[in-house]
Amino acid sequence: MLKKSRRPAPAKGVMAFRAFVVRDIPTAKKIAVIRAGVVAGVVDDMVEYLGVPKTVIFAILHTPESTAHKLIKDNRPLDSATSERVLRVADITRMAEQTLGGRAAATQWLKTANRALAGSTPLSLLDTEPGAREVQKVLASIDYGGAF
Repeated sequence: MLKKSRRPAPAKGVMAFRAFVVRDIPTAKKIAVIRAGVVAGVVDDMVEYLGVPKTVIFAILHTPESTAHKLIKDNRPLDSATSERVLRVADITRMAEQTLGGRAAATQWLKTANRALAGSTPLSLLDTEPGAREVQKVLASIDYGGAF
């Protein structure tokens, strides 16, 4: 007899990166998705959506390439810390799309060095919560007239 896992089922493919970007999900559901883990295949969707190499995504997610490839191959979920980073990137991407007028402008902005971020690209700062807050401040500034 198989022993049942106490861990919730991982978020399915329908909850891929683009689904997280398209609309914000309620906090309670977001917490459940993070705890269950996002399926590792989301890495491929992030690469396609953001137009960056996998190495960039692995760096943001703090996931070694070999580990990520094994998780993707086995269709396994990312751990909760990594899943939270996926949702953080999606949230900031959504905010950038709303602020800058669409996906193309947002993804270009996320990949471009920004003086307001000490020359870092916004995307490179999304691996930490403080970095994400700084990116949010810049987007809010753009939204409200560009003053810092």
